[in-house]
Amino acid sequence: MNTEKTAERGRFDAAHELGHLVLHGEEQVPRGPQAEGEAHRFAAALLMPAADVLAHAPRNPSTTWILQAKRRWKVAAMALAHRLHELNLTTEWQYRTHCVELSRMGYRKSEPQSTLTRETSQVLGKVFAALRAEGTPLAEIARDLDLRPADLSDLIFGLVVIAQEGGRGGTRTTASRRPQLSVVR
Repeated sequence: MNTEKTAERGRFDAAHELGHLVLHGEEQVPRGPQAEGEAHRFAAALLMPAADVLAHAPRNPSTTWILQAKRRWKVAAMALAHRLHELNLTTEWQYRTHCVELSRMGYRKSEPQSTLTRETSQVLGKVFAALRAEGTPLAEIARDLDLRPADLSDLIFGLVVIAQEGGRGGTRTTASRRPQLSVVR
């Protein structure tokens, strides 16, 4: 997942990748424009269900309406414009007009003035919290995954909140991780 993208675009990317897993399975490597299109349509349907969009969208909505309504589904303005066209709520001409207007306003590559917070992984958060509670340093987790610590940090950055050790960056052994307790009289 590209954590450099806006939260709206990150949600769509996650739904798109889920679409590949659901539609193409783990054994079939999805390839080509057909597989990408299927995953794209899956993501759009998951994030902007047809029944909900049809219930709330007017026929021939304005660009202003799209910019307000995108908050309901937490999606990018361009994705909502495309979904409206896909559901025949806009004509080809209106869709192109929306794309031109949204591009001119900066919505082709970003979501200006977005206040949506990026979603994080609850599962990864729990895993890293448990490992942190056990005293397992990030360097050891990376070694177990056959990754460099910097690569692990890059992979999970923005997906889960983690704490990294300070100091010289050395790794501790399992024995030195556990506090040594003794009775003091």
